[in-house]
Amino acid sequence: MTKDSQVYCAQGPSTIAPLSAGSLSGYQFVFKDLFDVQGYQTGAGNPKWLSSHSPAKSTSPLIIALLKQGAECVGRVQTDELAYSLNGQNIHYGTPINPLASDCIPGGSSSGSAVAVARGDADFSIGTDTGGSVRVPASYCGLFGLRPTLGKLPLQHCFELAGSFDTAGIFSRSLALLQRVYTALIPDAETTPKVDALYLDNCFVDYFSEARLSQLETWCKNANIQLVKGDYLAHSGSKPAELSELFRTIQGFEIIKNHDDWLNKFGESLDPAIFERVKWSRMISEEQYLEAKTLQALFKQKIQTQLQKNNFLWVIPTTPAGPPKLTMRDDVLVAYRSNLMGLTSVAGLSGLPQLHLPMQDLVEGPCGVSLMGLANQELQLITTAKMLLGVQ
Repeated sequence: MTKDSQVYCAQGPSTIAPLSAGSLSGYQFVFKDLFDVQGYQTGAGNPKWLSSHSPAKSTSPLIIALLKQGAECVGRVQTDELAYSLNGQNIHYGTPINPLASDCIPGGSSSGSAVAVARGDADFSIGTDTGGSVRVPASYCGLFGLRPTLGKLPLQHCFELAGSFDTAGIFSRSLALLQRVYTALIPDAETTPKVDALYLDNCFVDYFSEARLSQLETWCKNANIQLVKGDYLAHSGSKPAELSELFRTIQGFEIIKNHDDWLNKFGESLDPAIFERVKWSRMISEEQYLEAKTLQALFKQKIQTQLQKNNFLWVIPTTPAGPPKLTMRDDVLVAYRSNLMGLTSVAGLSGLPQLHLPMQDLVEGPCGVSLMGLANQELQLITTAKMLLGVQ
């Protein structure tokens, strides 16, 4: 059977058999076209990248770990070019159709990873999240999406966009399966006590529709978890727009540092919108980058200290609203992206885990909320999510 090129990569592999039986036996997964498989080329969402790179000499240890746990791989799936977008659109291979909103973007850059799971091709998938590339498509496609603690899952033999933020993540339609996949990969994952409250910063309240906020309040009430609001970001001098710019500065400098030679040769093969980001990134000086890294370290320490002082998790609107329409004007989409990154950059800059929880039947379309907690507390996020949703 021919698989659609908007979602699946022609270079394969189309399947990889399990290496042994394990806790994931009977489950199928797909992987983003950033992870290497020995003997196959990694395309990073761009035909010139594909043709200018040799077949991989090694396989991603993350893929190997899943195969050793009994999971079957059923394909390599598309990504936005060089993972440098949150839209899920690809001018070379086409835009994967969002199964929940066919007139809207699916979100990226892990577009294929999200769409393949949302439409039932696979039970779960792996992607990467630098600026929101697991969390955003999970939101737009109605999935659970986990961005673990920075460095928690291995990224050897994987395309690097920006090492300060790149994180491997997991998509699933089922929270229970997401937990099963995570604990198969991290069998010694820490368990922690129940949280007392969720913290919602007031600078994010305006992103909530009345229905989305009401759903969150109902979840908290049913789970006997307090919803606390405050002005921590404002008082600490961390406005979302400034966090977005800080994130973009570090990310932009690092992509040029990693890939400038290739970009000089083939950069014009990129989607013009992505190439504009490349050109902007080339203007970032090393001095600006180092200053941004210092500010990042300060922000990370502030967030960690606040979380350590209080027995709560942050709750964040994963995206400003449901997925933008495919017909949205480019300039409007650029402004939307800036607001979006003001939300996603909190976990990105702090290196903390974030779990997206989908909400059903919202007027604005598929979206939801995320939980963010301390480093290595992924199971606390999952346990709290189960309490909020009333599931085992």
